Amino acid sequence: MVVLTGSARIRFGVADVHSSDNNNASSLDDSDNTTSEEGGIEVNANAGDVFILPAGTAHKTFDTQPEASLKLLTPGDGHAVDLEGLETAGMELEGFTMMGAYPVGSEWDFAVGGESEGVYQRVWKVAKPERDPVLGEEKEGLCGLW
Repeated sequence: MVVLTGSARIRFGVADVHSSDNNNASSLDDSDNTTSEEGGIEVNANAGDVFILPAGTAHKTFDTQPEASLKLLTPGDGHAVDLEGLETAGMELEGFTMMGAYPVGSEWDFAVGGESEGVYQRVWKVAKPERDPVLGEEKEGLCGLW
């Protein structure tokens, strides 16, 4: 996951829950009246920051700057970006823009609020990537550390 423009806070490692559903909630996110489970980590993310997330890691972006309306750069099912289409449409990146990528051959899903609870075997079976998205095949990256 890479931040292309703007900045935001990103919470990693815990799911959101409705405040009435959980007695072990930590922080309140005023934007959608939910709380997060205890634990996890919050970081400030800025343009140029790259995050490598293990499969199944919960993450949520909030407090984006500058604020802008949500736009999807991926038409249809959200599995690809048509760069030529963006150029011909004259689309410019504005506000907070983040892009995620997955290893070739991977199939990603979008689970919300514990939808994949109890199916950890699927997450654990994710294959080692052939290349690190930043360092390629260098031993210092995923290829040497996985």
